[in-house]
Amino acid sequence: MDAVSLIPTPDALQVHWFWLHLLLTLTTFLHFVAMNIMLGAGFIAFATPFWRGNDVMPLNAHIAKTLPYSIAFTINLGVAPFLFLQVLYGQFLYTSSVLMAVYWLSIVGLLIISYYAVYIYRLIDDKSGLGRLFIGAALLLLLSVSFLFSNNVSIMQMPEVWLKYFSDRTGWLLNSSDPALIPRYLHFIASAVAIGGLAIALYFEIRKRRGATDGEEWIKLGCNWFMVATIINFGFGFWFLGALPENAYDPATLYGKLFFIMIVGSVVTIIPSVAYAQAGRIIPATVWALATVLLMTLARDILRLTYLKPYFSLRELPYEPQFSPFLVFLIAFVGGIYLVGWMLKTVWNAKEVT
Repeated sequence: MDAVSLIPTPDALQVHWFWLHLLLTLTTFLHFVAMNIMLGAGFIAFATPFWRGNDVMPLNAHIAKTLPYSIAFTINLGVAPFLFLQVLYGQFLYTSSVLMAVYWLSIVGLLIISYYAVYIYRLIDDKSGLGRLFIGAALLLLLSVSFLFSNNVSIMQMPEVWLKYFSDRTGWLLNSSDPALIPRYLHFIASAVAIGGLAIALYFEIRKRRGATDGEEWIKLGCNWFMVATIINFGFGFWFLGALPENAYDPATLYGKLFFIMIVGSVVTIIPSVAYAQAGRIIPATVWALATVLLMTLARDILRLTYLKPYFSLRELPYEPQFSPFLVFLIAFVGGIYLVGWMLKTVWNAKEVT
């Protein structure tokens, strides 16, 4: 059976696909920033005490207070890109989700349990070592969720894998045959640890500018995590690139050229970010790091189009103009961003510097 025959017919779009894809990229970028901070900070809170003992408890107390917020932001900022992905690539995403239905439905439960775990971690005294158990459990669950998302993306981008359904219709499909699955996942996690370290440095840098005197050690620690994770991630990145099909970076194609430009651009931007971080200039380091995340988000979009090129093109999507729902969404989106910004500013200003 031909995999093309298994691809459902897409629904008509109400606005041109370009605007939807632009919003997909923007909201995915925001989700990735929040996710990296959440997962990276959680990993650092779990791992650092193994060699620093209770000396790291002041840092972990700050991480424990912020983790529930970062999980909430990650989940909520993930809704919009997921909806845009459904609109543009629904015929692929729905199918891949059904093929791994058991794993996919379990994500809700895994997130709920991890949410409870980080709240318990926030409330208990971590000096007993019990806190490490809860942050470790939460981290393991969140890493599992990330792995399941990576699998869904892999199955979605490779319709030829859908044929496995006819030999296993139980909803337990994972795309273990994808050579890029593991390096993609590890590259993703290492990036989160790096950004998490930089987020810790930025957090204490802001506190320092507000008059706090207890953050210099943690700024340095965050920068070191950022540097080490970034260096390790170069290895995962090369592994990932080597596992991709050759047409992903073929200079003879438009997508190949764009993907190559984005990858080179991300290398160019991460180098000054690491240099600034090691020099203690956290703000410019953060700006360059965010530019890197944006370029990698764009590279991810281009790579998806490359994988799906034999089966699908955005230009082929049916288009029936109806702009009013889109305008209502834009108004709500801008208003939501403003309200979230106002809430963050209010909460931050309400904190007393200790």
